[in-house]
Amino acid sequence: MPNLPRGLTALRERNYALYALGQFISQLGNWVEQTAVAWILYEMTNSPLLLGLSGLFRAVPMIALSLFGGAIADRVPRRVLLLLTESSMLIASLTVGILALTGQLLFWHLYVLSLVSGTLSAFSIPARHALFAGLVPRSSMQSAVTFNAVAVRAGALIGPSIGGVALAYGGYALPFFINVGGFLGMLLALAAMRLPARRPDATSTPRSLWQGMTSGLDFVWRSPLLKVALGLEIVSGLFGHNVALITIIARDAIGTGPEGLGLLLSALGAGGLLGMVFMVAFHIERHVRVIMTAGALYAALLAAFALSPWLGFSMVLLFALGTVDGIWAVTRNTLAQLLVSDELRGRVMSVVVMATRGSAPLGRVQAGFVAGLVGGPVAVLVGAAVIGTAVFYSWRLRLPAALGR
Repeated sequence: MPNLPRGLTALRERNYALYALGQFISQLGNWVEQTAVAWILYEMTNSPLLLGLSGLFRAVPMIALSLFGGAIADRVPRRVLLLLTESSMLIASLTVGILALTGQLLFWHLYVLSLVSGTLSAFSIPARHALFAGLVPRSSMQSAVTFNAVAVRAGALIGPSIGGVALAYGGYALPFFINVGGFLGMLLALAAMRLPARRPDATSTPRSLWQGMTSGLDFVWRSPLLKVALGLEIVSGLFGHNVALITIIARDAIGTGPEGLGLLLSALGAGGLLGMVFMVAFHIERHVRVIMTAGALYAALLAAFALSPWLGFSMVLLFALGTVDGIWAVTRNTLAQLLVSDELRGRVMSVVVMATRGSAPLGRVQAGFVAGLVGGPVAVLVGAAVIGTAVFYSWRLRLPAALGR
């Protein structure tokens, strides 16, 4: 495929094409399960706080173990690590599905699932980031990051609707069995790859796991651009949109059922997919400018969503929000990937994972707590105000040299 446009160059690599396909199938199943978990928890407990609490069980192991997971990803074959973690998560989802099918599912079982998923993700996500970035040349890095995000957003587009319909017509068990199929798709893609043996550079491989864990933090600390990008990642994860918050809005403010929740989340995913198409079509050069502009638009759209009582208009707003968020996320991740060498990639990506995947589940806890006190719409408005303030503050503090990045 020698004449592919610049935005599609990552697809020249067979291994990367397999990875992207497996990632899409996996994310599709993941979003089916996430939608189901949020609705089931809220239906069983009728408590915004207990719904948001599921994020805590996922966030704690992600934050505690991500640096360790990144150090491991730079020491062992990344595909082997992914095969182990993905198969273990498959077993966890299968177990919950069987509990639901036999009528034995309790709400705390979903907390255990979140804890297991968070623990395993602390190892699998740094390995995923490190693996896919090593499958393409640096000239195709934005293309690879974009298609990785396309896989995630496409899953987020289709998965919630499937999850809502599966819940409404198939009961509690079906979404978990669908996610089992998603894990199988990723496992088959990993098994089909033909990867050369990776020989780590002896000068960059840490002598101890502790040194490996801290070297990623040290690299981020010495990079002003990474600090700005990750700071915004943390703020958006803590105060941005999340499944728990949208579930609360869907049921309490809009007054819809699981099908409506699926439509809202799919609209968000469709917007994210449009953002990915934009990133494929246009090669971004000025990363910092795009990050700041997209962040400001994100905060404004989130505030508008908080004020909408209508399902159709809320879907339009979430579509626009997803588009901006998709551009924002790809630009931040591309910047992070371009600033780090392959030998350090697993360790630095573990810091990125700790910032993004650790803060997002904690955002569910924050959202559930605030929504329980003042209601879902006010909780969304608070989040929009915090994100807007963080973007403005970051814009004022940016380095002159970073403006062209």
